[in-house]
Amino acid sequence: MDIVMHNLTPQVTEPKIVSSIEDLGIPEAVVENLIIKQLAANPKSDILYLASLLGIITHSIEDIISTLRKKALVEVFQPTSSSLFSDSVKSQVRYALSEEGMRQADIAFKKDAYIGPVPVSLKSYNEMVEAQDLRAQLITRPDVERALEDVYGAQRLVPVLGPAINSGRALLLYGHAGTGKSFVAERILNSLNTSVYIPHAVFTAGNIIKVFSEQHHKPIDKNHNKDVISLKSHYDKRWVLCERPNVQVGGELTMDMLEVNHSEHNRIWIAPLQMIANNGILVIDDLGRQPMPVATLLNRWIVPMEYNYDHLSLPNGQQITIPFVLTMAFSTNLNPQKIADPAFLRRLGYKIQFQPLIESDYLSLWTDLSSKKSLELHPSALDSLLNLHSLHNVSYFPCLPKDILGISQDIIQFEEIAPLVDSTILQRAWDLYFTADEQGASVL
Repeated sequence: MDIVMHNLTPQVTEPKIVSSIEDLGIPEAVVENLIIKQLAANPKSDILYLASLLGIITHSIEDIISTLRKKALVEVFQPTSSSLFSDSVKSQVRYALSEEGMRQADIAFKKDAYIGPVPVSLKSYNEMVEAQDLRAQLITRPDVERALEDVYGAQRLVPVLGPAINSGRALLLYGHAGTGKSFVAERILNSLNTSVYIPHAVFTAGNIIKVFSEQHHKPIDKNHNKDVISLKSHYDKRWVLCERPNVQVGGELTMDMLEVNHSEHNRIWIAPLQMIANNGILVIDDLGRQPMPVATLLNRWIVPMEYNYDHLSLPNGQQITIPFVLTMAFSTNLNPQKIADPAFLRRLGYKIQFQPLIESDYLSLWTDLSSKKSLELHPSALDSLLNLHSLHNVSYFPCLPKDILGISQDIIQFEEIAPLVDSTILQRAWDLYFTADEQGASVL
């Protein structure tokens, strides 16, 4: 289910377009290599197309192309006698690599396979992340109520989640499986009314780290990919205006995912999860189910949570420091006292327990979901449902209506009967959902 963000506005002033290569904040050789790789991947490209790929102005592209031509790395196709500063000519004159240029492209790709917009400097990245700290614009009760408007039982969560989000401190969401921890964690950012700028990539320690992730970042500026024509009407296209990141990872989490990742297979340096989640939220779901010991995982976060910065070890042995400006949430259905030591639990500013729904909210959720699935609930079905809960001592977990109604729908479609959930259908679905042991029955 997609989360609808309301009236998002950038928290900071848009990054201005950089008008010269010197002001990019990265070595000119990095830009040269990116242009060489782009021309290898996109032969006979014109200036405007290269500018759209690299996210910098055409004048800077022309300067680099001129340098590459002097080095005999680039060839010109369809040249004219007109000035290269004419927009009409920019779309006609095309460039490709010479034989020596192709050799240099092979070398560049072997060193670093990144191909995309020019990276921003680590200094620019750090300044932007710190400026976009979500604590700079506090939320209020109506913001959280709006964010949880589709969450049953939200009236118990709003008073605790609001202060927790404003604090910027780490959260521990704990409770029985199926009580809605992950569902609510997805909606925490929906209480915020600001958007943030995410860089495509960051240059540091001689290498490019890819930050923007199609999986985790949702752009909200549909005009951002248009060609840069007027410096006054656009911002630096090396950045993307996005919803605040919402990164969730569960039992598949490994320690490698928390460091800059680089392999011989892809040869691209990928930002770790916490860097991708900066200015947003990072949810460690199913804490205690990861392959590494919980203590090892938790110890990884002690310094970042305490000082709001993180030290990253790079594959080449160097180390960099980045801001750790995000909301971190640990979610578990295990007993917190058994998976984390008291010292770490003290560092978690807020421990929020998730409990089953009360009966009225639970029944309302059944009615709402059945309507959304175009299913009719027989008057006797809800009475039977409550009896089943009482008989088998099952609490009113918010995951049950969706799961059991889904099975009911499967049964109805298979039997080719009217879309009516009666006591019989409900019993069949219940028996298919719960194991015999869960229902207290004897197993043969």
